[in-house]
Amino acid sequence: MASQAQKRVNAVVSRLIPPLLLGVTIYASYAVTKPLCIDYLIHPLPSYNRGSRVGAGAAILAIYYVLLIPMVVTYLRLYYYVLWNPGYLPLGAQRLQDDENEKHSKRSHPKRRRRRGSSRKAPDPEKTQQPEEDVERGVLASAGNDPYQLDFSGLEKFYSKDVFVCQEDGRPPWCTTCCIFKPDRSHHCRELGRCVRKMDHFCPWVGGVVSETSFKFFIQFVFYTTLYCSFTLIVLAYFTAELRRQTGGANPHWCVCIGLAALFGFFAAGMTLSSVQMALFNVTTIENLNRHSVTLDNRLSVGPNLPNGLLPPATPSTPDRPQADASTGEKHVFAILHTLPGENPFDLGSPFKNVQQVMGYSIADWFLPIKQSPCADHSSMESDFALGPVVTRLKQEAGLVPHENGNGATTQSAT
Repeated sequence: MASQAQKRVNAVVSRLIPPLLLGVTIYASYAVTKPLCIDYLIHPLPSYNRGSRVGAGAAILAIYYVLLIPMVVTYLRLYYYVLWNPGYLPLGAQRLQDDENEKHSKRSHPKRRRRRGSSRKAPDPEKTQQPEEDVERGVLASAGNDPYQLDFSGLEKFYSKDVFVCQEDGRPPWCTTCCIFKPDRSHHCRELGRCVRKMDHFCPWVGGVVSETSFKFFIQFVFYTTLYCSFTLIVLAYFTAELRRQTGGANPHWCVCIGLAALFGFFAAGMTLSSVQMALFNVTTIENLNRHSVTLDNRLSVGPNLPNGLLPPATPSTPDRPQADASTGEKHVFAILHTLPGENPFDLGSPFKNVQQVMGYSIADWFLPIKQSPCADHSSMESDFALGPVVTRLKQEAGLVPHENGNGATTQSAT
């Protein structure tokens, strides 16, 4: 787990790298525009002893800036969402109270805290007397050593959905650091100390955490960066080889930019392929780490009564009794169904449909950094995210929905 010092270092580095990238882009633009296109192609310096090639210089400038503009725009769009709409989940009441008490204690006794800070320091919610413990463990696994009491006030929003991923006791996963029940596909970012909706990874190159609000723009950015770096690398390498054949020398600005373009280009190409692969399978980088072996418990609303033959979970702490809707007073019964190892309930069964959940439903959405990803819309009453054939099969096997035969007709499962 990341310490407080590591978190501060990560925050500082994530703020320093974007200006560095800006400086690299400005320098590359100078090297292509002035030393290459103007001083070598359009108006060659006397030292080159060659005629002008206005057409080639103008074409290179046009293509270069056509590729530069979408790269910069997608990065600014990505950077905006990473900073101002990163997808953080609100902190729990107990966590907020603890933070406020800690601030008040620092203001009231600053000298004593500096002198006896090690003995008066509040316990870190991510650390226990035992070996490292996952802050995202289930309620039953962590409640005994949790420094905070479970806050059940946030469960109503989960029970309003027909389907959500739960722990063995039927409740959503509990974060012992943020003191909240975590919605589907949310993860705790240890670098920032916050839970994030559909977190993909923490990326200092873009200034923070990439999540459902920014993953689309991240894919667009690394894609356009790959095109931009590839073009810059090819053009500068070609004219550097030409200059060496004619004069035996090389322009230092071109050589530096060749190295930078190769470095960032290969990195961006790898990230593009990896990110597109994640979108094709509708998983995040975190989910992909164990997607071939993990099993998920899915809690499904089956109405006011269980169908005949479907038994409630046997775990004593599982809320197999009907849950009341706070707004309507209507009671619902939930069934907990288990996926097989490697099954993804959010895989829509088609790579194209999976990509649409991230990139959008039109070609313009795929290439223009305007609209957010459809998966960032959680207004559906069925689930926070669109569900695929795995959930349909689980419902059919449990007798919650009728089976379809080969002719398209439906048949009710025997109970």
